[in-house]
Amino acid sequence: MKRLVEAAIRILELLAGALFLMLFFLNILKITLRYFLGLAWLWVPDFSRLVFIWMVFLGATVLYARGAHLVIDFFLNRMEEVAKRWMNLLIDAGMTVFLIVLLLRGIDITRVRMRIPFDTWDFPTGYAYAAVPVCSAIMIAVSLSRMADLLRARREQ
Repeated sequence: MKRLVEAAIRILELLAGALFLMLFFLNILKITLRYFLGLAWLWVPDFSRLVFIWMVFLGATVLYARGAHLVIDFFLNRMEEVAKRWMNLLIDAGMTVFLIVLLLRGIDITRVRMRIPFDTWDFPTGYAYAAVPVCSAIMIAVSLSRMADLLRARREQ
């Protein structure tokens, strides 16, 4: 499972980077068309919002999986190694519960938003909201993989 999660995270990292570049160049194109040619593509802000939401959620998933997100570990660093492992297991278990709730509520909200189109584009906003359950499911897999690693390391000692 760990190899599968690592491969998925590498793919998500590339996808988040590609979405960032797409958003960057789309905005450059929008500015160029508006100021130099007097053209305004009305669908660009909605598409930018869709790309931005997916980029943020995929980026957050990659950061969570790599352990590069912001953490307050003042007390954790002062604990003994055994207590630190148990605390990490407890943190991952709590995070898994939170992510399950986020997954379930994200599915509900995505279903509702599938009936609501973007402002200037006949495309359901639910596709933007789908980033929540998709990334939550991936983060659940990451949390479960971490907990399995912690339990496996505990058995080996």
